[in-house]
Amino acid sequence: MKEILEQLYDELYSPKVNPEELINNATLPNYISVNIVSNQIGLMVTTECIVDKDIEAKYKYQFDKEKRLLTLVGDIDGEIDVIYDRSKEITRKYKEIKEYMEFRVQAV
Repeated sequence: MKEILEQLYDELYSPKVNPEELINNATLPNYISVNIVSNQIGLMVTTECIVDKDIEAKYKYQFDKEKRLLTLVGDIDGEIDVIYDRSKEITRKYKEIKEYMEFRVQAV
């Protein structure tokens, strides 16, 4: 249970990655660009890079005003993939806790 609670805390408060770290990616040889735009939610960081065999990839990171990653969406060669969604992860952790608590009550 302690581990699940620590994971929930991590999902609620951990930044995961911050915009400043993404800026450093621009110096990597396979990176094309790192673009940062302020929006109503916080910051949107879009990175473009080359992955396997000259395939272009774009990653969009949405941060809140406290610079916590909210979502990460990848677009690799036209295939869109939600890599991370903080609200879904929080919901999943709450569900795990609820299932654990129900299991404990049934076991008694």
